[in-house]
Amino acid sequence: MFSQLNPQLIHNLERLGLTENEAKAYVGVVSLRETTAREVHELTNVPRAKIYEVLKVLAKKGYLEIRQGSPTYFRAVDPKQVIGKIKDEFINCAIEALDQLNELSYELPKTSPVWCIQSEWGIKNRIREILSGVKEELIVFASSPEILQEFEADLKKLEKTCRLTFIVNELDRFKLLPFEFRETTKEFSDFMNNIVIDGLQYDEQFFMIADGKESIGVHSAGNKREAVVIKLPVVCYLQKMIYNRVLEPSFIKKDLNSV
Repeated sequence: MFSQLNPQLIHNLERLGLTENEAKAYVGVVSLRETTAREVHELTNVPRAKIYEVLKVLAKKGYLEIRQGSPTYFRAVDPKQVIGKIKDEFINCAIEALDQLNELSYELPKTSPVWCIQSEWGIKNRIREILSGVKEELIVFASSPEILQEFEADLKKLEKTCRLTFIVNELDRFKLLPFEFRETTKEFSDFMNNIVIDGLQYDEQFFMIADGKESIGVHSAGNKREAVVIKLPVVCYLQKMIYNRVLEPSFIKKDLNSV
């Protein structure tokens, strides 16, 4: 039965462009070396009515070889060659698509200064993109150390060339990080911990203002996590003023030797 096969392998092959039945059938033929459609059906549980057609499609793609007879036998082409072929096709397709998209971008009107990002990969990618473009000043607010730990290397590089301000609402939680922190007022901390919109609790996790021109805020609401990117200098300036306003008067300097 199919349970004998590796589900993650099937999933990976699907991500490379095979259908679920094609992925199962190809794995089955690789496992059995040289086999018939009936044996592949019995191993993978691909429906008997579909297995022969699926194997023919794989052969047409160049993934299998066929030996005609009664019964017909199938043999897998070396997986290194098959995956290499898929990889080359994906790379060529990606390069061609990127070239075409770049051509389209020159014809697009100016984009909105406010965008919402809802994927984890997209959020992290945009944060790194903003960090890579900082020239003079970066203001960062974090409610937990995890996100700062993820971008610690990027932030340490910026520390050498830019003015960095790290703002947190609970200093003790950040004591293992090698940065200087400033703490918000209790009033602001309480406000951030009690944001409710339409009955839904919002958790403001991270906020960053780059050179006073672009900001990104990451928050979660329920089981949804998203980021809002604002590229509007006036708004970013007002955001900066708010964070300056809510800081404690004292400046807390980390003793790096105690870490």
